[in-house]
Amino acid sequence: MAANRVGAYGADDDIVDYILGITFEIWEQRGVELIRQYYAGDCVIYGLDGITHGADAVVDSTWATLQAFPDRLLLAENVIWAGNRADGYYTSHRLLSMATNEGPTVYGPATGIRIRMTNIADCVIEDGVIVREWLVRDNMTLATQLGADPVAAARMMAERRSTELGDWIASEIERVRAVTLPETNSSANTPREDPEGFAWHVLNSCWSGDWETFENTHAPYSVLHRSPMRHYSGRDQVFGYYQNLRRVLGHVHFSVDHIATQPFGDDGVDIAVRWTAAGLHEGEVEGIGPTGKPMFIMGVTHWRCIAGRIAIEMTVFDDLAVLSQTLVD
Repeated sequence: MAANRVGAYGADDDIVDYILGITFEIWEQRGVELIRQYYAGDCVIYGLDGITHGADAVVDSTWATLQAFPDRLLLAENVIWAGNRADGYYTSHRLLSMATNEGPTVYGPATGIRIRMTNIADCVIEDGVIVREWLVRDNMTLATQLGADPVAAARMMAERRSTELGDWIASEIERVRAVTLPETNSSANTPREDPEGFAWHVLNSCWSGDWETFENTHAPYSVLHRSPMRHYSGRDQVFGYYQNLRRVLGHVHFSVDHIATQPFGDDGVDIAVRWTAAGLHEGEVEGIGPTGKPMFIMGVTHWRCIAGRIAIEMTVFDDLAVLSQTLVD
């Protein structure tokens, strides 16, 4: 695309239209250089596979992705947002990524394989420019679809980890370990009237194994989507997923770091929760026995709540990056 192209979206546009529009311009229309219009020169993007500084670096990483996946599409599934034009916006954008691997990746040479994965990008937007982003990518689904061995791929990620990323993860672990549950954590929390209290309540039931609370906050037919390939149907299966995760990650502390909500239907609500969890590797995962090493998860969850209970959950975090933490020297 021409380097002097001007993007069609700005600070005064509807925020959902803005997010969907700039994503389409950058990826589907290959207006990669527009990133310099839509991202601040000093923006910071946090991910468990690396921290990116500045719009120029975002441009470079986008071109690198397109070299490996030239037909990549980012298909919007939902945008849950908070804020306003004057104070700035916070958006949580869930999308389905579809692409054909036609160039080399960190996992090896081109495979010709068509992949599907879910990403969520949480963005802070000021005056029509993204200044901070928390990007959760399902790298495990990507690696395994390309035929990579999960442990080998995680070992490569551990070897690539920068000092900056290691220091940030260590500081985040320290922060999360100091978090205590708010006093509002009670069964009176409802998703529409107190979404933040509801989020603390639900996540605590997941990480503590509190079935009674989980049963009250999830519809019997609730569904958890962890990736386009991993689905858990029914409240029992969803609870079972979290209990299996608890067996891997022990001595857990967690934090609700941001909440955004939008109404859905007559009495429903969509909730986006950015959360973090810190613990110790105490259970076998991908054949790797307990190491006792610190483990840190940065996740984003989208809940669709109907009649006061969770009906649909989409949760994304980087399983591969979490696995790599067990292999860091």
